[in-house]
Amino acid sequence: MADCISTLPDDLLHHVLSFLPAHDAVRTCRLARRWRHLWKSARALRVTGKGCTNEWFVNFVDSLLLLRDPSERLDSFELDLNYGDDFDSKDFDFDSKVFLPVPANEEDVNRWFRLVLLCRPRVLLALRTDYRLSLANVPLISQHLTRLELRRLYVHSSTLDFSGCPALLRLRMEDCTICGNISSPFLKHLSTIYSSFRAGAFRARVYLPNLVSLELDGFYGRTPVPIESMSLLTSAIVRINTCLDCCRKNDYGGCDDRQCHGCYESESGAHDRRGESVLLKGLSQVASLELWVHPQVVCMLACTCFFGLWDLKLCPTFSKLKTLLLSNWCPGIAGDLNILNCFLKHSPILEKLTIQLSEEPKVPVKIQRSYTPSKQSFAFTHLKIVEIKCDKVDGWAHKVLDILSTFNIPLEKVTIQRGNKNFWILM
Repeated sequence: MADCISTLPDDLLHHVLSFLPAHDAVRTCRLARRWRHLWKSARALRVTGKGCTNEWFVNFVDSLLLLRDPSERLDSFELDLNYGDDFDSKDFDFDSKVFLPVPANEEDVNRWFRLVLLCRPRVLLALRTDYRLSLANVPLISQHLTRLELRRLYVHSSTLDFSGCPALLRLRMEDCTICGNISSPFLKHLSTIYSSFRAGAFRARVYLPNLVSLELDGFYGRTPVPIESMSLLTSAIVRINTCLDCCRKNDYGGCDDRQCHGCYESESGAHDRRGESVLLKGLSQVASLELWVHPQVVCMLACTCFFGLWDLKLCPTFSKLKTLLLSNWCPGIAGDLNILNCFLKHSPILEKLTIQLSEEPKVPVKIQRSYTPSKQSFAFTHLKIVEIKCDKVDGWAHKVLDILSTFNIPLEKVTIQRGNKNFWILM
């Protein structure tokens, strides 16, 4: 039978090899003389350590990178050190690491990291692992890297300084420990998923002047602080659960205990930050925002500025905000009422407001005392539609309508969506 595949041009064969796991791509060298060295020029390397012994896997990856054709630029590199779907964590001691099937250690991973950068990757450099590894605390330097994805890694300040990566536009960190500041004059898209910000006694600083989109989805530690307003930011998704910015004594902060890490910056209580903006000011130029913040978070993604009596004075003006989604929102909580009050007052060109109601209050309703309804009349000339999404039309939905009426928002602009059904609110 004729070998039709081997007659294909090299570029097409390289493209085909890029879809194979690296160990399968290397095995193609046995197919025919034509295939002997093709694996050295594969456009993508997808390396997995699942089921591999440490010695074999380390030697394999070293050879894979060192024997690669230096004239061929790498499009993407993916290193997957996950144990696999059949791994049961109960069978191993994660503290002692005695019985862990670890295919590589930190020294190996950091060496591969440097070797891969020499291959001039352009599209994706992804490291994924089911156990904690620490990247070397040295700056990344690459003229070609455009996208970086990290999972379950310790990443330090020097590594997070991307000034030496002018082509890097996208950064995603999932379940990472971020030990320091994040800075890049080039980065446009940042996504952190269930990661931890650890910067000693103080919070991480973020310098990303060209950022276009931001996703801050669940994190531990302290809320990061933009060094300056991100004027090019068009969309942001911010979901903050309980973190170190929570007051443990009062529902919405403002306690006088200088040992409270939620209300004071350091352990010595040297910096009282109960009345200052933290992240919200950096988001003031956003055009589309999805927001959910746990009610006990004192400085929010932004500041104490939604939760105390002094709050709204610090809220910046969202001069470009057109689309706002308040997720998991509860009209029975004073903090949520203040959030809505703040955005309605400080979003002069808001066009679409969506409120996804939660099923029940997350904190006691008694704290409603800290909410003061707006007495000022506002003209919402740009607001086109208000969507209220809920599982059932009950008292919470009517509470939202009462709040909107205090802002003179016509009810004909309001729809209530229950499941897949829409209910128009008529005058």
